Amino acid sequence: MIKSKYISDILELLLDGDIDGLSAKQQLPFITEDDFEYTGGGLFVRFSYSNKIINYKVLNPDLILNGVKIQTTEFPIEADATLFFRNGLINHLEIWCYLGDYPKQDLTKYTLTQIWENSNGKIITTEY
Repeated sequence: MIKSKYISDILELLLDGDIDGLSAKQQLPFITEDDFEYTGGGLFVRFSYSNKIINYKVLNPDLILNGVKIQTTEFPIEADATLFFRNGLINHLEIWCYLGDYPKQDLTKYTLTQIWENSNGKIITTEY
């Protein structure tokens, strides 16, 4: 289970798209954040998972889902998020900051927006 609300919200929006993304949503109860690597230009979050996840593999073994824009009032940044799969399982999340330096902490005040073509344009906003 994902512990970070921020990461959980990003995954919720990324997995709310095509049939592969919706299918991969079933993997969420079986994953947890394993490693956070802050790079200044972004963040890599690697996931570990329980063996039960194998029942929920997606058909595309090397699926890549992207298209969530990240904005915050906490720092002068803008970023986007991309989720990578390996062997049909969620492997890691990459957040790439294209404006400013990415902070070395979870964001608590943010707006996440689906921006891929034909998305529902869902938005999640928090103000803690």
